[in-house]
Amino acid sequence: MKQFVSPQDMLNKFRNPHEIYTQQTDFYYDPQSDANIPKILQQSINFFDDEISKKTKDKLIEELRQNIIRWLKLYQSVEQEFAGELAVFGSYRFGANGKDSDIDLIILAPPQIDRELHFFQQLPSILNSNSKVTNLYCIQEAMVPLIRFKFAGIQFDLVFACVKKIMKPLSQSDPVDEKSSRSLNGLKVSDYFSKYCHQKSYLSFLKFIKAWAINRGIYGNVMGYLGGISWQILTHKIFQLYPNYSVQGLIERFFFIFSQWKWNELPVVIQKCDEIWRNSLFEQQQKQHNVMTILTPVYPYINSAYNVSNCTFTIIEEQLKLANIIMQKICLSELQWSDLLKKIQFFDIYYTYLQIRALSKNKDDLIQWKSHIESKLRKLNKMLDEGDVNKAIEFHLYPKSFQTDYVQGDENDIPGSLFNFSESFFYGIRIKDEELVKEKLDIENIIRQFCDCLEGQKPYFRVPENLNLEIKSLHKDQIPKKIKSEL
Repeated sequence: MKQFVSPQDMLNKFRNPHEIYTQQTDFYYDPQSDANIPKILQQSINFFDDEISKKTKDKLIEELRQNIIRWLKLYQSVEQEFAGELAVFGSYRFGANGKDSDIDLIILAPPQIDRELHFFQQLPSILNSNSKVTNLYCIQEAMVPLIRFKFAGIQFDLVFACVKKIMKPLSQSDPVDEKSSRSLNGLKVSDYFSKYCHQKSYLSFLKFIKAWAINRGIYGNVMGYLGGISWQILTHKIFQLYPNYSVQGLIERFFFIFSQWKWNELPVVIQKCDEIWRNSLFEQQQKQHNVMTILTPVYPYINSAYNVSNCTFTIIEEQLKLANIIMQKICLSELQWSDLLKKIQFFDIYYTYLQIRALSKNKDDLIQWKSHIESKLRKLNKMLDEGDVNKAIEFHLYPKSFQTDYVQGDENDIPGSLFNFSESFFYGIRIKDEELVKEKLDIENIIRQFCDCLEGQKPYFRVPENLNLEIKSLHKDQIPKKIKSEL
């Protein structure tokens, strides 16, 4: 007779990296079903690049590489063997990216190239001189600072690492400072996972989970959700535990296990690390009050879920639990795969929404202003976690902005003669404790702190007169149909 294993016993067993739970295949195993997973993804949400799109992106990457190398050579000294390099990392490197996903790039530069002077001041001017480059914005205060831009309409995230010497593989290059070490971590993680991505079941499993997270509105590190690295670590954990499972079996185990995971007790670890280093990480986690801990598998072991707040964690946990229910019904043939991949109908869930609207008199300035606000929303998430706010109100941030330009005849809108261009972020709002809301909460004070944060965190960034910010609550019936159609 098969021995029953309680969920808690399973979670305790899953604490250790490289632990195999079973070498057996699962009872869902069906080669035809596994082969159909990519087709299901393509038919349901048109998720992947086709061959033409892939070749176009590869050409753009090479064009960017040549431009970056020419720029680096301007600073190459005679005695130096290398000028620098541009490398691809992240989901695009594995072929696990969606057709609209951004592409992660890293510059490896010699020590004389300065991050602030050369990378953040000079390089943006050089990039902007190329007519193919649009929507360029620098995010200097992130844990991994980057330049974000579109090149021929494709989104790129460019990070920078200053290294003593370029090594082969590139990820083994020796960084000169902490920021470079964190930037290089993404390339190291990509090298770690590249050993597994040639397996069809592994790649199909990863693509499915990423597509699900995007459709359910819980994908995006900058906005306080889980980014691509976090989702890959989670899928890899399940693959470690069940190495011979089918894609359907892996997906079922993913939602079953992580819908019950004790996130405040069990960090997700897939690679053994030094015990002293591991203990210091967990101490740091307690000090920083990290809600989730999902460790990267290479030194320096970074918590890839560091931006998750209580309010975004609540949404992630809800979606995992819902997906587990749906998955169990799929296994019983009561629901279809398309039911699991349905896009969240965000504007139908709540009665009230908080709109954060970036306004500008011209389109170029709007890009900068909107991006600046977006980079600060994770701080607003943390503010909403403080005190009694999180106990009384659920805030649900949708991780995407919507174009909300002035519409002639809209009596609720700011006059178009002032600000013709705008983009908005939305929080869904649900009251959990009405008495607490009436007695103690001062949401307006939090909003004021957020507005101060937009200017105060960057002494050199002052909001000019051609920009504005509007924050207001809306009933769901006031959300324009055009915005709802963009989901």
